[in-house]
Amino acid sequence: MKKLLFLAISAMMLFSSCENEAYFELERPAQSPWLTIAEFDRAPIGLYYNVFNMGTYNDPFRSWMLYQNAVADDVSWINPGDSWGWFRDTQNTGKSFLDNVWKVYVPICSVNDALAFVADNNGNPWPKMSADDKTYNLDRIIGELYFIRGFCYYMLATTYCNAYVPGGANDAKHIPLLTKVATDFNDASNPNIGTDGEVWAQIQADFEKAYSLLPERYISGKMNVSYQAGRANKFAAAFMLARTHFAMGNYTKTAEYASVVIDQNGGDYDLSEDPIMAFNKSTMSRGKEVVFWDANYDLTFGKDMLLDGAYNHIRTNIVNSWSECNMDSSTLIRLGWLSNPKTGVNLPFNAAALRDKRFNQVMIIREPSGASSQIATSPSNTLRSYVSTGAQQIYTSLFANKVGRGGATATSGIAIVSTNNAKRTNTPILRLAEMYLTRSICRFKAGNMQGAADDLNVVRARAWDATVAGVAYASSPNYVTASNITEQMIGDERLIEMYCEGDRINYLRGMKAPAIGPGERKLPVVPYTDAGFVWKIPVTESDLNFNL
Repeated sequence: MKKLLFLAISAMMLFSSCENEAYFELERPAQSPWLTIAEFDRAPIGLYYNVFNMGTYNDPFRSWMLYQNAVADDVSWINPGDSWGWFRDTQNTGKSFLDNVWKVYVPICSVNDALAFVADNNGNPWPKMSADDKTYNLDRIIGELYFIRGFCYYMLATTYCNAYVPGGANDAKHIPLLTKVATDFNDASNPNIGTDGEVWAQIQADFEKAYSLLPERYISGKMNVSYQAGRANKFAAAFMLARTHFAMGNYTKTAEYASVVIDQNGGDYDLSEDPIMAFNKSTMSRGKEVVFWDANYDLTFGKDMLLDGAYNHIRTNIVNSWSECNMDSSTLIRLGWLSNPKTGVNLPFNAAALRDKRFNQVMIIREPSGASSQIATSPSNTLRSYVSTGAQQIYTSLFANKVGRGGATATSGIAIVSTNNAKRTNTPILRLAEMYLTRSICRFKAGNMQGAADDLNVVRARAWDATVAGVAYASSPNYVTASNITEQMIGDERLIEMYCEGDRINYLRGMKAPAIGPGERKLPVVPYTDAGFVWKIPVTESDLNFNL
């Protein structure tokens, strides 16, 4: 890499010493890439694509989810390998898709360029624009830019930085903190390396700026029509502020922003629908609980999100030959869902699982090939998928089933045929259930047991299948009260609700957990500050970045 850098510098010197320098001079000054406010709207549109919708094996957001899922304590891996990080070998730089997360520096630099364009024009590049355009479009676009940069740094911080320690120094330096456009080669090759504290402060500042500028919702006739297709609004910014403060251990502020999302959304978001409804939209629509989503419905421009198959059953019964994650056996026992994992095939799941709509709607039991001959012994065989995994899978296993749930096969509990329309399904990124569970644990920590129980009951009631259980949730022994609620109740409910959405390890680090278990790994119990949760930056960056 040093050789490549030397060649690049040599080439620059060669061009600068060329006798015919006039050849390289521009005949006219460079024009702005954004001549109108409508063109400026392309800036965030392109950035959403580069962060959330690259597809295939290049998607930064899904790569981030893969590695967040990999190190948590709730997953096991079919045919685990070093390239997936399941062993928490985070200092091994040979991970197959880890570099994709680092690619968010491209949109970060694009955001910096767009914000510099606005600043260079005194905050208003088009002085003759209408007041409505200023409010509903320019301010909105700037808010989206801050939101995207904040989200990019959130992914980087939760991947490459130490967990934030409240009251601690947080002075370790891991990643470049770029908020301005590089002006020359020296500037680009010697970027500021922010401390962990500075990075989190910037994330907070970006989301606060987005919160102050973004509208609450799309207004027809005043905003670009594409703004209705899953782009960030004020509630998405409040959601990410709640996540940010939670990561920093400030649970009071976390609860405040969670309350904004839950109580002040004007009826736009609620938990009135079944869990599957967040995951089965193949048009420009969303489930009622979805605050922010990746619009992947278009049959022409949508992408195959291939990395989803690493942590989801992909509904075609074509099993990944490399590696897939399923629910950890110790987790299944703790939840009371399966009594004796890894003891055979067609194992009967317990009542705690069967009465949970999430188990029936967004998870799937997978059995090894050949196990179907024993189907008569299974009390829940309608959920079972018998797949040819050879030696990779030998026991009854439980997988997430949250991908490609749209189209003609959207509403069934299990589908074995995937259509193009089903594959082009929108991905929920921020869901209201998370905010209820976040506020529940924050209220619990503050001693507000009734409030914590109320929030937890909202999520539990939505998931309760009274027909299977034979009793309404509020009348069941599972109803939570101020006197019986525990921290583990909230954590386990969150594990079920957010399973394989990249949440678990960030929840434990945000909780400042003193002991995070290994699951099925032969590793010790470690605190949230353990280096095994911090990924090493790509070699390509450390080779070329003089400050690293």
